[in-house]
Amino acid sequence: MSWSTADDADLEQEYIDEYLDMQRRELFYNSQSFIDEFNKHLETAILATRGGNSAAGTIADALLSLYNGNHYKANLSGWYNLDSTNRAALLFVLEHQTANNRKDIDLYLPQYQADFDRMKKERSSDD
Repeated sequence: MSWSTADDADLEQEYIDEYLDMQRRELFYNSQSFIDEFNKHLETAILATRGGNSAAGTIADALLSLYNGNHYKANLSGWYNLDSTNRAALLFVLEHQTANNRKDIDLYLPQYQADFDRMKKERSSDD
């Protein structure tokens, strides 16, 4: 097997492309428009947990699983009963939190910390 300067150039271009992709992702996830969109969907999901119905429990399970998946398990079968607004909000949060975990899910919107505390307490009493 021989190695040529063309191979070096291809490898160098691959590294450059990966670096540029990483920079684009960083700019996207740190843009104010993305942050606002993420927070809007997260707020929708958090507020839906106040309903006291099975959808509220399903959403709480998903959010707490993002918070600590080893302790809080999410049963996805409850997603069949979610309305389109809550399902879309959760999918957006799940996709972007798992793609670029900027911080713990309960820290994005400090004004809803009491909701996360309530969800943890409710789920702990379910054990």
